Amino acid sequence: MNEQFPHRRELKFRAKRWMMHPSCVRVTLLLVCVMLAFFGIRYLLGANLTYALVSLENYQDTATGIYYNAEGFSIIFRMDLTQMVLAIPLTYDQLAAFLVAAVVTFLVLSPLRMGAMEQYWSVLRGGQPKINQVFRWYTQPGRLGKAWAVEFVLQVLVRLVGIIATIPSLYLYYTFYTTVTSLEQMSTGASLLQSAAALLAMAAAIFCFWLHSLFLPVRYCLAAHPEYSLKETFRRGLRSMKGYRGRFFWYRMTFAVWFFLSQLTYNALDLFVLPYTSMASMLYIQEVARFRQQQGV
Repeated sequence: MNEQFPHRRELKFRAKRWMMHPSCVRVTLLLVCVMLAFFGIRYLLGANLTYALVSLENYQDTATGIYYNAEGFSIIFRMDLTQMVLAIPLTYDQLAAFLVAAVVTFLVLSPLRMGAMEQYWSVLRGGQPKINQVFRWYTQPGRLGKAWAVEFVLQVLVRLVGIIATIPSLYLYYTFYTTVTSLEQMSTGASLLQSAAALLAMAAAIFCFWLHSLFLPVRYCLAAHPEYSLKETFRRGLRSMKGYRGRFFWYRMTFAVWFFLSQLTYNALDLFVLPYTSMASMLYIQEVARFRQQQGV
């Protein structure tokens, strides 16, 4: 970019400074505590989907496939080469509880997340927002519906596309582990197949992250301008990064380690990661707008 555009280190430094504002700390603490509470409730209700890697000795006579029983079904994936089996036991009650918990979590957290983003914007603009302003996203039907719509795209549709994008790599892994059952069967072709599966899995993850980065400005646009219609929010949000989408994507990629650590800690680390990455992205969007204004675009 032009030398007038701040370096990403400067934007990150400013984000760390702004995230320590009392209003940001309060709303972040509220959001993360509610997120963790919902995770704990899902755990207590048995609504989390689980898997296990077990020794092949326990599944010598079981082929890769889906096995049904009276209570549900189990997905078994043999990896003879590593003498391990990936087992995913599921019951119908567990699936029902998972779906209900996922829907309730989405409906409750989406407006709260949007309220947090609005508070971040207010702080960046020099305001002194109050924590009770967050709840306007629940009490005003217009805001509530738009928050659900935007978050549905980011949290559901983008993830669904990401899951579909992993199908080619999963198929290659399936082919590899079903044709190569011992070290004696390893060959150049088998190694290439395994490498291709890993590369496709990585490409799917990067594609999903790029898609999320593409639509992320829509969330920030709605948080900054709750008065916009839903159509206007998507139009302005997507247009805000036109010409800078690739750079914005690579900018967000520099936070990849933080995103990974957040997932590893079941979002507990979001006390730091959420305000840091959100405000860094907002500052980037602000600078793009300022830079365009200077250039007369």
